[in-house]
Amino acid sequence: MTTEHAAAGLVRTGADALARVRVPGDATLVPGVAGRGHDAAAAGALVDELRAALRDAVGVRVVVDGADDAAAAAWTRPVPDPGAQGVDAAAVAWRFTGNDDAAAPRAGVAATVALLALGAAGWDTPVEVLDVPSGHRAARAGAVVHVERAC
Repeated sequence: MTTEHAAAGLVRTGADALARVRVPGDATLVPGVAGRGHDAAAAGALVDELRAALRDAVGVRVVVDGADDAAAAAWTRPVPDPGAQGVDAAAVAWRFTGNDDAAAPRAGVAATVALLALGAAGWDTPVEVLDVPSGHRAARAGAVVHVERAC
């Protein structure tokens, strides 16, 4: 994993009841988005880290950087939107179907990367997302995936 894509690592608290995984908001981590610019090693490491965190998971939430400071932010169940990056969704190798609802809002860049990575790690259950408005400075910085585990 390159330094710019390095995840903060798996953080466990409360007798492993909560795991947090840092997901960079860099869409080039997603296979099919950047062609040769794709960092396969970083993408694989991220998916492996999420897969480990998802063991015994009962719920997942994604918090986009800066969302807790955004007054307009609210928990939603958005669908990933690679099209916002000008990418044909058919070219994207990762899929997430947990929030697959035609009426659902579209996720921002960081949330899209996190949701697609969760799908690649095998998670297909709804995910609550605390996103930021698309013009917010942190909208592309990254996100933290919070995994709640059965105790």
